[in-house]
Amino acid sequence: MQVRIPEETVEAVKQGTDITDLVSSYIKLEKRGRNYVGLCPFHNENTPSFTVSPDKQICHCFGCKKGGNVFQFFMEAENVAFSEAVRRLGKPLGIEIEKQESNVDDNEMQFIKMHEYLTDLYHHVLMHTKEGETALEYLEDRGFTPEIIRREKIGIAPSMKDFTKNALTEKGFSLEMAYQAGLISRNEEAFTYYDRFSSRIMIPILNHQGYNVGYTARSLDGREPKYLNTPETAIFQKRRLLYNLNDARKAIRSHDEVILMEGHLDIVKVKMTAVQNVVGLMGTALSDEHIRMLHRLASNVTLMFDGDGAGQNAQLSLGETLLEAGLDVFIISLPKGMDPDEYIEQNGREAFEDLVRSEKRHYIHFKAEYLLEESMNNDMAFSTNLKTLTGHMKFVKDEVIRERLIQHISQLYKIDAKSLGQNIPAPAKKGSGAPRIQSRQIPLRERKERYLLRALMQDVGLFKRFQESIDAEVLTSSSYYGIFKGLCTYFDKHEAFDISSFSQYIDGDHFSDAVEIDGLLIHDDITGDEINDYIEDLSGIRNSEKEKRSLYLQLQEAENSNDIELQVKLVQQLNELNSRYKR
Repeated sequence: MQVRIPEETVEAVKQGTDITDLVSSYIKLEKRGRNYVGLCPFHNENTPSFTVSPDKQICHCFGCKKGGNVFQFFMEAENVAFSEAVRRLGKPLGIEIEKQESNVDDNEMQFIKMHEYLTDLYHHVLMHTKEGETALEYLEDRGFTPEIIRREKIGIAPSMKDFTKNALTEKGFSLEMAYQAGLISRNEEAFTYYDRFSSRIMIPILNHQGYNVGYTARSLDGREPKYLNTPETAIFQKRRLLYNLNDARKAIRSHDEVILMEGHLDIVKVKMTAVQNVVGLMGTALSDEHIRMLHRLASNVTLMFDGDGAGQNAQLSLGETLLEAGLDVFIISLPKGMDPDEYIEQNGREAFEDLVRSEKRHYIHFKAEYLLEESMNNDMAFSTNLKTLTGHMKFVKDEVIRERLIQHISQLYKIDAKSLGQNIPAPAKKGSGAPRIQSRQIPLRERKERYLLRALMQDVGLFKRFQESIDAEVLTSSSYYGIFKGLCTYFDKHEAFDISSFSQYIDGDHFSDAVEIDGLLIHDDITGDEINDYIEDLSGIRNSEKEKRSLYLQLQEAENSNDIELQVKLVQQLNELNSRYKR
């Protein structure tokens, strides 16, 4: 049974949560006058149409029409129910609310519960048992402190037959469900279950909601593959996950930069330094979903892969994709054969932090150096590679960076900078940054309905005075009538209109219209007579008076001519008219 959250608690959480701070932890925002704009987190777009109003404490997308106050944004962004949104937003404010039933699918919640149970178990085995001693010693020898191991809940799946299978069975979990969750494997011939992970260091992977949904498992005994990920499941989909994003959001926002790495233990080691804006792919594949996530998080992406051939090739491929997607891409090159973890161990934390701070080359600069040796001894490759490099430069938005790249490449390839610059294609078009609102011609009747609603929003006294006079024949738009019904409930509890609070009283489909109506400029001294005129006009009462007069004249003529049949018909019409437009 769900417990109702008191209204004053909901209001305290809403008042304590700034919508600009909340939204900017998900997407990059830019100031536009009194508001902020960014790429909508709820649909794919190239031109920012998602607007945040600090004054009104609401957000609104002019493209997909989604938005609302802090609760509605969080519910949509995290796919949680209202009560869970209030609970999680209240936590950093020191407002504790009892956890209620989740809206996550029952099977998926079972998967998550199994992961949470095993994560705690694996971590306990690593930290407190004989079976975990070898793995713990290995981690400590590599420089991982007990604090970081505890914080990340790193564990060990011990080399014990059916350890995971038996642990889940004893806890009452279904083995078939555990198999679907990717926690155990199955012999399809014998239809028997067995442990998927054994003698592996277990690194938990959280999704963007903070739920434990899978693992990266590092081999401890030399078994291949060195790293084994959870297979694709209902809750673990590599194309939608970035390792450590849940923890890195704040630092990414602060630096306007994502540092993308490939090794998850590398990221754990980096988190022991001052560099916190690091995330990792589930492999080296970059999905469309990943690109959209990165685009919304920051303007800049820095690739820092292992200093071997595979890492370099991955940086070349991913860098080009990200550059063409409109991001500014940089490379931090590590010494040959070294990964970030090893660099920190050999050179120390401060040296690593200095490397990140001062050794970023633009992707095109990095690629120019990579292609240089081939180009110098092969005229055909020289021409082809220069065309490739100049083609990339059309995606560089910053003119200063583009000029700097021209200088770098002209010096490397020993060609005239002016000649090189003339061969750069026209820059790729970019959005203006302002929301583009599709204007439409609003019919006269709709304009009147909008004006009436705006007047009633503005004056609660007038609203209560005329509330009973308004029905679906006055406000014929289902959206506008829905807004009116929301106002009926809203003004039972509030003395003045506030769009942020009101957004909780209407369907999300009506919110966009409510925002537009709230933004209408009308005069302050609206009278009751003016409201009455609007209601009579919209209800048809004025037109009905003309119709009545016409019917009375026809009835008089019918009586004069003794046309009984016509008299009956006209009287019926008058009765229907009076019934429809009762005052």
